[in-house]
Amino acid sequence: MRLYDEVLNEGRLEVADEIIASTLSTAPDRPTGPESVKQIAHHIRSALPDMHFDVQDMIAEGDRVATRWVLTGTHKGMFFGAPPTGKPLQVRACVIFEMENNRITALHPTLDTSSLPTA
Repeated sequence: MRLYDEVLNEGRLEVADEIIASTLSTAPDRPTGPESVKQIAHHIRSALPDMHFDVQDMIAEGDRVATRWVLTGTHKGMFFGAPPTGKPLQVRACVIFEMENNRITALHPTLDTSSLPTA
């Protein structure tokens, strides 16, 4: 929950240093560790300055945590290749996190991009 509440919703990017493992990789051409999450947060906030993640479900078992959330915000910047519309936007997703020593070591998102405007 700290990722969604503190890092993403509150914009406290320094919290990523506490909860993200240095080995986390979100894509081959991106930084690893907390910097990768900070970069994603910055990208989302630049497109949706009033972004808010509403976590609807969180289920943990062993070293994995599954979340289901809805991201809302006003589309004011490029987002998934779509130019800004100035309209409210909503994205739904499920993410499975792998954890070790209370840090996120991997994440596996599945996004529903059907509500996004086409480029």
